[in-house]
Amino acid sequence: MLESIRSGAQSFGVKIAFGIIILVFVFWGVGNFNDRDYSNVVAVVNGEPILAREFEKAYHAEEEYLLRTNPGLTRQQLSKMDLGSRVLNELIRLTLLSQEAKRAGIEITPREMREVVAQDAAFQDESGKFDADAYKRVLEARRMTPGQYEKELSTQMLGARMAGLVTAAAWVDPEEARRMFDFLRERRVIDYLFIPSARFISEARITETAAKDWYENHKGQFSIPAQVDVAYIRVAPEDLVDAKSISEAAAREWYEANKSKFEKPERIHPRHILVTLAPDASEQQVREAEAKLATVRKQLGEGQSFAELADSINPPQAADKGGDLGWIGRGQTVPQFEEAAFALPVGQVSDPVRTDFGLHLILVEEKQEAGVAPFEEAAQEAYKTIAFEQGSDKIHEALDNLIEDNILQKPLAEAAARYNLKPEQTGLLDRAGLIQKLGVKPEGADALLAMSEGAPVDTALEAGDAYIIARIVKTRPEGIKGFSEVRNEIEAALAREAALKLALADGESQLRKYEQEKPASLEQSGFKTSAPLEREGVLPGFAPDEKLIHTIFDTKVDNWLATPFPVTSEKEGTGALIARVMRIVPPEPGEFAAAGEILENAMRQERKAGIFQIFIEDLYRKAIPIKINKDIVDRITMQGL
Repeated sequence: MLESIRSGAQSFGVKIAFGIIILVFVFWGVGNFNDRDYSNVVAVVNGEPILAREFEKAYHAEEEYLLRTNPGLTRQQLSKMDLGSRVLNELIRLTLLSQEAKRAGIEITPREMREVVAQDAAFQDESGKFDADAYKRVLEARRMTPGQYEKELSTQMLGARMAGLVTAAAWVDPEEARRMFDFLRERRVIDYLFIPSARFISEARITETAAKDWYENHKGQFSIPAQVDVAYIRVAPEDLVDAKSISEAAAREWYEANKSKFEKPERIHPRHILVTLAPDASEQQVREAEAKLATVRKQLGEGQSFAELADSINPPQAADKGGDLGWIGRGQTVPQFEEAAFALPVGQVSDPVRTDFGLHLILVEEKQEAGVAPFEEAAQEAYKTIAFEQGSDKIHEALDNLIEDNILQKPLAEAAARYNLKPEQTGLLDRAGLIQKLGVKPEGADALLAMSEGAPVDTALEAGDAYIIARIVKTRPEGIKGFSEVRNEIEAALAREAALKLALADGESQLRKYEQEKPASLEQSGFKTSAPLEREGVLPGFAPDEKLIHTIFDTKVDNWLATPFPVTSEKEGTGALIARVMRIVPPEPGEFAAAGEILENAMRQERKAGIFQIFIEDLYRKAIPIKINKDIVDRITMQGL
């Protein structure tokens, strides 16, 4: 429950707020500004140069960061991202910020610097104290001198201090946070009618001419990628050793050496019923909540289901269905709840437990005591791991022999039998199919597709923890399916499209009728009433449709949505939906008490980000026009640096 509130708050502006500030400080100034070699200057900011070597260092740092955090990104793609301009822009921002700090007399003292360095765990010994040798060793590994590092750190600290000073006045009215919370947590109930396209499918007649015209205009959709049929042997270390050949004594010895892997923490599997109550609730509100739970306890005593009562009482996001909280360990919930829940015997319902969220009744369904799983539970993993370790010692020899047999075109079945393995065959597969079926890397699939029919692969292809010995059985070049192959598919798709248009037209007609008649009840006309819909939710039973949900929340109560919506029912397929907004469901009384502070803080951080961005833009406006050496920014003249 608490985690869902926190994660929701984190998604609201916090990343934006910190992102802008952090971005400014990604690249720390490291150039020697006493070096006035203007032939090697990338920009001049208010008379202060940004040196080419400083730019190049920042460029490489950002380049490596992007490549490391985006595994699919290539240097060729990077070259099209105008990375040089992005890097220079951050260096200019930092220079402007440093100049403003100097003008305002803001600086970082040596003592402050020492305190920050001493707190870095990378520079501490085992007892947590600053270690000068570790400091030098770590910086050497980073290819930095202490002077360079401390200059960069000073710039970072200075920037953070400037950000704090500039945004210190940011303030959020608690009532504003409340209004934002009410807006975000507002839910809506609609009456709706779904008109299935299938009702009109018989009226949607598609001619062969129409189908052919559509085929000619969309031939690209029917391209057939190149395919190969591969005969192969999968070789994994654990397959080279029969687990049955491993003695129980060896398995027990492994288990004893790895007992820590099988430690089980103390856990419980509880359900709860929650009556929300603000931490500062009045005595009257507390008595009302207690009376409500007293009624629940009476109902439980009369045999009613705890899960059913939980579903009827719990507010949204209080728990899963039936009040289920899943398995939880110590430290995963608030102290009052934890203390009561872990003390409960299995199957017993607690007395009311007060937390910041309200009053709870707790039922513990299962308990797991702390301890170590016995050998019997760990035996399977022990045998499997030993087999893998022993097989790993044999894998290279086995692969060498299998590759040699494959090159010599020996029958795969015969080669596989030597290691108690079985040959398999893929059937015709394209690149994606080979990756999925064989588990090979994309480059492995490309190698298979490039080979000719009957050719053996003269190397073992990696496939996760296994290897593939492969031989090409059949190839099929890329092409386009003929009209006769796809005619039925096209006609069916066009018929569905036409049926949907007819359903929407019927929906338009019915909508206009209901708008004029303004019926008090729509139930007799086949309308259904939705559960309360969340602003970023979905209509139950239908595919997610962001536009539909936004329109529902933009429509006034007791009004119809202006037009029918094309939607997809999980049971009946496509169709048209007409709807009227019936009522608004406000947040539960206790919800804001639990999330208000988090939301208010998120709004404050977002506001700080905006203030700081305006401050940076103002520094740009006040600056002397900045001269930029585009050849260096575009890295045309950087090869010699």
